[in-house]
Amino acid sequence: MSTRKLSALAGVAGLAAVVLAVAGAVRPFALPDDYPDHAGGPPTRAGGWIDDPEAVRECAAEMRCGRFRDTPAFAARRDRPDDVYLWEHCRAATGDVLPARDQKQVGSCVGVATATAVEHLLCVQVAEGSGEEFRELASEVIYGGSRVEVGGGRVRGDGSVGAWAAKFVRDYGVAPRGVYGRHDLRSYSERLCREFGRAGLPEAVKAAAREHPVRGVANVTTWDECRAAVGSGYPVLVCSSQGFEFERDADGFCRPRGKWYHAMAVVGVRGGPRPGGFLLNSWGPDAHTGPRVPADAPVAGFWADAATLDRMLRQGDSWAFSDAVGFPATR
Repeated sequence: MSTRKLSALAGVAGLAAVVLAVAGAVRPFALPDDYPDHAGGPPTRAGGWIDDPEAVRECAAEMRCGRFRDTPAFAARRDRPDDVYLWEHCRAATGDVLPARDQKQVGSCVGVATATAVEHLLCVQVAEGSGEEFRELASEVIYGGSRVEVGGGRVRGDGSVGAWAAKFVRDYGVAPRGVYGRHDLRSYSERLCREFGRAGLPEAVKAAAREHPVRGVANVTTWDECRAAVGSGYPVLVCSSQGFEFERDADGFCRPRGKWYHAMAVVGVRGGPRPGGFLLNSWGPDAHTGPRVPADAPVAGFWADAATLDRMLRQGDSWAFSDAVGFPATR
Protein backbone atom coordinates (compact mmCIF):
# COMPACT_ATOMS: atom_id res chain seq x y z
CA MET A 1 0.00 0.00 0.00
CA SER A 2 1.13 3.54 -0.67
CA THR A 3 0.29 7.04 0.46
CA ARG A 4 0.49 10.44 -1.14
CA LYS A 5 1.36 13.75 0.42
CA LEU A 6 -1.43 15.55 2.25
CA SER A 7 -2.08 19.16 1.41
CA ALA A 8 -3.91 22.31 2.46
CA LEU A 9 -3.96 21.38 6.15
CA ALA A 10 -4.16 24.92 7.41
CA GLY A 11 -6.96 25.74 5.02
CA VAL A 12 -9.52 23.42 6.58
CA ALA A 13 -11.01 25.71 9.18
CA GLY A 14 -14.16 23.72 9.79
CA LEU A 15 -12.69 22.04 12.88
CA ALA A 16 -12.35 25.26 14.89
CA ALA A 17 -14.22 25.28 18.21
CA VAL A 18 -15.29 28.28 20.28
CA VAL A 19 -13.87 28.51 23.82
CA LEU A 20 -16.36 28.86 26.67
CA ALA A 21 -16.18 28.40 30.44
CA VAL A 22 -16.57 25.07 32.21
CA ALA A 23 -20.01 24.48 33.71
CA GLY A 24 -20.25 24.90 37.45
CA ALA A 25 -22.28 21.78 38.22
CA VAL A 26 -20.17 18.76 39.09
CA ARG A 27 -20.96 15.13 39.75
CA PRO A 28 -18.76 12.44 41.29
CA PHE A 29 -17.45 9.70 39.02
CA ALA A 30 -16.18 6.22 39.79
CA LEU A 31 -14.74 3.60 37.48
CA PRO A 32 -16.92 0.54 36.73
CA ASP A 33 -16.63 -2.44 39.07
CA ASP A 34 -15.28 -4.62 36.24
CA TYR A 35 -12.64 -2.06 35.17
CA PRO A 36 -10.47 -3.00 33.40
CA ASP A 37 -11.09 -6.32 31.63
CA HIS A 38 -8.10 -6.63 29.33
CA ALA A 39 -9.29 -9.72 27.50
CA GLY A 40 -6.48 -11.94 28.61
CA GLY A 41 -3.79 -9.28 28.27
CA PRO A 42 -1.24 -8.14 30.83
CA PRO A 43 -3.17 -7.82 34.13
CA THR A 44 -1.08 -4.85 35.31
CA ARG A 45 -2.08 -2.60 32.40
CA ALA A 46 -4.34 0.33 33.20
CA GLY A 47 -6.96 1.93 30.98
CA GLY A 48 -8.59 5.08 32.25
CA TRP A 49 -11.47 6.21 30.03
CA ILE A 50 -14.60 7.19 31.96
CA ASP A 51 -17.78 6.54 30.01
CA ASP A 52 -20.06 9.47 30.82
CA PRO A 53 -22.24 10.58 27.88
CA GLU A 54 -23.73 13.46 29.87
CA ALA A 55 -20.27 14.89 30.58
CA VAL A 56 -19.45 14.59 26.87
CA ARG A 57 -22.64 16.41 25.88
CA GLU A 58 -22.00 19.19 28.40
CA CYS A 59 -18.42 19.66 27.29
CA ALA A 60 -19.26 19.63 23.57
CA ALA A 61 -21.97 22.23 24.19
CA GLU A 62 -19.54 24.45 26.08
CA MET A 63 -17.08 24.25 23.19
CA ARG A 64 -19.86 24.67 20.63
CA CYS A 65 -18.02 21.83 19.00
CA GLY A 66 -19.43 20.54 15.72
CA ARG A 67 -19.29 17.17 14.03
CA PHE A 68 -16.49 16.32 11.63
CA ARG A 69 -19.09 15.46 8.98
CA ASP A 70 -19.91 19.19 8.78
CA THR A 71 -16.34 20.24 7.89
CA PRO A 72 -14.85 20.89 4.44
CA ALA A 73 -12.43 18.01 5.06
CA PHE A 74 -15.29 15.53 5.24
CA ALA A 75 -16.86 16.97 2.09
CA ALA A 76 -13.54 16.42 0.27
CA ARG A 77 -13.14 12.81 1.47
CA ARG A 78 -13.52 11.27 -1.98
CA ASP A 79 -10.40 13.13 -3.10
CA ARG A 80 -8.26 11.46 -0.42
CA PRO A 81 -6.17 8.31 -0.92
CA ASP A 82 -7.56 5.05 0.46
CA ASP A 83 -4.41 4.34 2.47
CA VAL A 84 -2.84 7.01 4.69
CA TYR A 85 -0.21 6.30 7.33
CA LEU A 86 0.51 9.36 9.45
CA TRP A 87 3.63 7.73 10.88
CA GLU A 88 5.24 8.34 7.49
CA HIS A 89 4.99 12.04 8.29
CA CYS A 90 6.66 11.32 11.63
CA ARG A 91 9.55 9.81 9.71
CA ALA A 92 9.74 12.88 7.51
CA ALA A 93 9.65 15.18 10.55
CA THR A 94 11.86 13.27 13.01
CA GLY A 95 13.63 10.50 11.07
CA ASP A 96 11.57 7.66 12.56
CA VAL A 97 8.17 6.67 13.92
CA LEU A 98 7.48 8.06 17.38
CA PRO A 99 8.55 5.87 20.32
CA ALA A 100 5.98 3.60 21.97
CA ARG A 101 4.26 5.29 24.90
CA ASP A 102 3.57 3.48 28.19
CA GLN A 103 1.10 4.86 30.73
CA LYS A 104 2.26 2.22 33.22
CA GLN A 105 0.10 1.81 36.34
CA VAL A 106 -1.90 5.05 36.05
CA GLY A 107 -5.26 5.24 34.28
CA SER A 108 -3.98 8.11 32.14
CA CYS A 109 -4.79 6.70 28.70
CA VAL A 110 -6.95 9.70 27.75
CA GLY A 111 -3.98 12.03 28.33
CA VAL A 112 -1.47 9.76 26.60
CA ALA A 113 -3.70 9.07 23.58
CA THR A 114 -4.52 12.77 23.18
CA ALA A 115 -0.83 13.64 23.34
CA THR A 116 -0.10 10.91 20.77
CA ALA A 117 -2.75 12.25 18.40
CA VAL A 118 -1.49 15.84 18.69
CA GLU A 119 2.13 14.70 18.29
CA HIS A 120 1.20 13.07 14.98
CA LEU A 121 -0.60 16.25 13.96
CA LEU A 122 2.55 18.23 14.72
CA CYS A 123 4.58 15.82 12.60
CA VAL A 124 2.16 16.25 9.70
CA GLN A 125 2.49 20.02 9.98
CA VAL A 126 6.30 19.82 10.10
CA ALA A 127 6.42 17.44 7.15
CA GLU A 128 4.13 19.73 5.17
CA GLY A 129 6.54 22.64 5.60
CA SER A 130 5.13 24.60 8.54
CA GLY A 131 8.56 25.88 9.56
CA GLU A 132 8.17 24.15 12.92
CA GLU A 133 10.06 21.38 14.65
CA PHE A 134 8.71 18.38 16.54
CA ARG A 135 8.64 18.36 20.33
CA GLU A 136 7.41 15.48 22.46
CA LEU A 137 4.43 16.49 24.58
CA ALA A 138 3.91 15.98 28.31
CA SER A 139 0.84 13.76 28.50
CA GLU A 140 0.69 14.30 32.28
CA VAL A 141 -0.31 17.91 31.58
CA ILE A 142 -3.23 16.90 29.35
CA TYR A 143 -4.32 14.23 31.82
CA GLY A 144 -4.24 16.49 34.87
CA GLY A 145 -5.66 19.49 33.05
CA SER A 146 -8.54 17.49 31.62
CA ARG A 147 -9.49 16.21 35.08
CA VAL A 148 -9.14 19.44 37.08
CA GLU A 149 -9.04 22.53 34.87
CA VAL A 150 -11.86 21.16 32.68
CA GLY A 151 -13.50 18.38 34.69
CA GLY A 152 -13.57 20.35 37.92
CA GLY A 153 -11.77 17.72 40.01
CA ARG A 154 -14.85 15.53 40.26
CA VAL A 155 -13.19 12.17 39.47
CA ARG A 156 -12.47 9.65 42.21
CA GLY A 157 -9.39 7.58 41.45
CA ASP A 158 -7.77 7.48 38.01
CA GLY A 159 -9.32 8.25 34.65
CA SER A 160 -10.73 11.04 32.50
CA VAL A 161 -13.21 11.83 29.73
CA GLY A 162 -12.12 12.27 26.12
CA ALA A 163 -14.16 15.46 25.68
CA TRP A 164 -12.39 16.99 28.67
CA ALA A 165 -9.01 16.32 27.06
CA ALA A 166 -10.21 17.75 23.73
CA LYS A 167 -11.43 20.89 25.50
CA PHE A 168 -8.21 21.18 27.47
CA VAL A 169 -5.91 21.15 24.44
CA ARG A 170 -8.28 23.59 22.69
CA ASP A 171 -8.63 26.02 25.61
CA TYR A 172 -5.35 25.57 27.51
CA GLY A 173 -2.95 24.05 24.95
CA VAL A 174 -0.20 21.46 25.18
CA ALA A 175 3.20 21.65 26.88
CA PRO A 176 6.45 20.14 25.60
CA ARG A 177 8.52 17.92 27.83
CA GLY A 178 10.91 19.90 30.01
CA VAL A 179 11.50 21.21 33.52
CA TYR A 180 8.96 23.64 34.96
CA GLY A 181 10.12 24.90 38.33
CA ARG A 182 10.24 21.93 40.68
CA HIS A 183 8.36 19.72 38.22
CA ASP A 184 10.56 17.58 35.99
CA LEU A 185 8.54 16.54 32.95
CA ARG A 186 11.44 15.45 30.77
CA SER A 187 10.12 11.87 30.88
CA TYR A 188 6.77 10.31 31.73
CA SER A 189 6.02 10.38 35.47
CA GLU A 190 3.26 8.37 37.14
CA ARG A 191 3.72 10.51 40.25
CA LEU A 192 3.11 13.77 38.38
CA CYS A 193 0.14 12.23 36.55
CA ARG A 194 -1.54 11.65 39.87
CA GLU A 195 -0.36 14.92 41.40
CA PHE A 196 -1.68 16.99 38.49
CA GLY A 197 -4.80 14.84 38.30
CA ARG A 198 -5.55 15.56 41.94
CA ALA A 199 -4.45 19.18 42.41
CA GLY A 200 -4.40 20.62 38.89
CA LEU A 201 -1.56 22.24 36.99
CA PRO A 202 1.13 24.63 38.28
CA GLU A 203 1.03 28.11 36.78
CA ALA A 204 4.39 27.63 35.03
CA VAL A 205 3.05 24.58 33.22
CA LYS A 206 -0.19 26.32 32.25
CA ALA A 207 1.76 29.30 30.94
CA ALA A 208 3.85 27.02 28.70
CA ALA A 209 0.75 25.21 27.43
CA ARG A 210 -1.08 28.44 26.55
CA GLU A 211 1.52 29.13 23.86
CA HIS A 212 0.50 25.97 21.98
CA PRO A 213 -3.27 25.57 21.67
CA VAL A 214 -4.82 23.04 19.30
CA ARG A 215 -7.30 25.34 17.63
CA GLY A 216 -9.35 22.80 15.69
CA VAL A 217 -11.46 20.15 17.44
CA ALA A 218 -14.39 18.18 15.99
CA ASN A 219 -16.47 15.27 17.26
CA VAL A 220 -16.03 12.03 15.27
CA THR A 221 -18.83 9.50 15.60
CA THR A 222 -18.60 7.25 12.50
CA TRP A 223 -16.01 5.33 10.54
CA ASP A 224 -16.61 7.52 7.48
CA GLU A 225 -15.75 10.61 9.53
CA CYS A 226 -12.67 8.94 11.01
CA ARG A 227 -11.43 7.83 7.59
CA ALA A 228 -11.91 11.35 6.21
CA ALA A 229 -10.19 12.96 9.21
CA VAL A 230 -7.09 10.77 9.21
CA GLY A 231 -7.01 10.86 5.41
CA SER A 232 -6.82 14.65 5.65
CA GLY A 233 -3.96 14.54 8.16
CA TYR A 234 -6.03 14.94 11.32
CA PRO A 235 -5.44 12.20 13.93
CA VAL A 236 -8.40 10.98 15.97
CA LEU A 237 -8.64 10.29 19.70
CA VAL A 238 -11.00 7.32 20.09
CA CYS A 239 -12.45 6.51 23.53
CA SER A 240 -14.54 3.39 23.99
CA SER A 241 -15.19 0.27 26.04
CA GLN A 242 -14.17 -2.04 23.18
CA GLY A 243 -11.37 -4.46 23.99
CA PHE A 244 -9.14 -6.48 21.65
CA GLU A 245 -6.98 -9.54 21.60
CA PHE A 246 -3.29 -8.75 21.84
CA GLU A 247 -1.99 -10.85 18.94
CA ARG A 248 -2.17 -9.36 15.45
CA ASP A 249 -3.26 -11.65 12.62
CA ALA A 250 -1.53 -12.04 9.27
CA ASP A 251 -2.94 -8.69 8.09
CA GLY A 252 -1.92 -6.84 11.25
CA PHE A 253 -5.44 -6.75 12.74
CA CYS A 254 -6.37 -7.53 16.35
CA ARG A 255 -9.70 -9.26 16.84
CA PRO A 256 -12.22 -7.40 19.08
CA ARG A 257 -12.76 -9.07 22.43
CA GLY A 258 -13.81 -8.01 25.92
CA LYS A 259 -13.90 -4.54 27.45
CA TRP A 260 -11.07 -2.06 27.97
CA TYR A 261 -12.57 1.38 28.93
CA HIS A 262 -9.61 2.80 27.09
CA ALA A 263 -8.44 5.61 24.82
CA MET A 264 -6.16 5.22 21.78
CA ALA A 265 -5.12 7.33 18.80
CA VAL A 266 -6.10 6.53 15.21
CA VAL A 267 -3.06 7.42 13.08
CA GLY A 268 -3.64 5.40 9.91
CA VAL A 269 -6.45 4.26 7.62
CA ARG A 270 -6.60 1.66 4.87
CA GLY A 271 -9.11 0.70 2.21
CA GLY A 272 -9.23 -2.30 -0.08
CA PRO A 273 -10.92 -5.60 0.78
CA ARG A 274 -10.31 -5.17 4.52
CA PRO A 275 -10.69 -1.50 5.46
CA GLY A 276 -9.80 -0.30 8.92
CA GLY A 277 -7.93 2.11 11.14
CA PHE A 278 -4.55 1.82 12.86
CA LEU A 279 -4.80 2.26 16.64
CA LEU A 280 -1.76 3.33 18.65
CA ASN A 281 -1.91 1.90 22.16
CA SER A 282 -0.27 3.23 25.33
CA TRP A 283 0.92 0.02 26.95
CA GLY A 284 4.52 0.00 25.76
CA PRO A 285 6.27 -1.73 22.84
CA ASP A 286 5.58 -5.32 23.92
CA ALA A 287 1.82 -5.35 24.51
CA HIS A 288 1.00 -6.56 20.98
CA THR A 289 2.55 -9.43 19.08
CA GLY A 290 2.26 -10.79 15.58
CA PRO A 291 2.92 -9.34 12.11
CA ARG A 292 3.01 -5.60 11.56
CA VAL A 293 1.40 -4.51 8.30
CA PRO A 294 3.13 -2.70 6.72
CA ALA A 295 6.35 -3.96 8.26
CA ASP A 296 7.45 -0.47 9.29
CA ALA A 297 4.23 0.33 11.19
CA PRO A 298 4.69 1.39 14.84
CA VAL A 299 5.27 -1.57 17.11
CA ALA A 300 2.77 -0.35 19.72
CA GLY A 301 -0.21 -0.41 17.36
CA PHE A 302 -2.58 -2.65 15.45
CA TRP A 303 -5.33 -2.47 12.84
CA ALA A 304 -9.01 -2.58 13.80
CA ASP A 305 -11.61 -3.33 11.15
CA ALA A 306 -13.92 -0.55 9.99
CA ALA A 307 -17.09 -2.06 11.50
CA THR A 308 -15.48 -2.36 14.94
CA LEU A 309 -14.15 1.17 14.79
CA ASP A 310 -17.57 2.43 13.76
CA ARG A 311 -19.08 0.86 16.89
CA MET A 312 -16.36 2.43 19.03
CA LEU A 313 -16.85 5.88 17.54
CA ARG A 314 -20.62 5.73 17.97
CA GLN A 315 -20.08 5.74 21.73
CA GLY A 316 -19.68 9.47 21.13
CA ASP A 317 -16.45 10.46 22.89
CA SER A 318 -13.94 10.61 20.01
CA TRP A 319 -12.27 13.72 18.57
CA ALA A 320 -10.25 14.89 15.57
CA PHE A 321 -7.58 17.55 15.96
CA SER A 322 -6.22 20.17 13.55
CA ASP A 323 -4.33 23.46 13.48
CA ALA A 324 -1.95 23.03 16.40
CA VAL A 325 0.26 25.98 17.29
CA GLY A 326 3.58 24.19 17.16
CA PHE A 327 7.20 24.90 17.94
CA PRO A 328 9.20 27.21 15.64
CA ALA A 329 12.26 25.52 14.24
CA THR A 330 15.59 26.60 15.74
CA ARG A 331 18.92 26.58 13.96
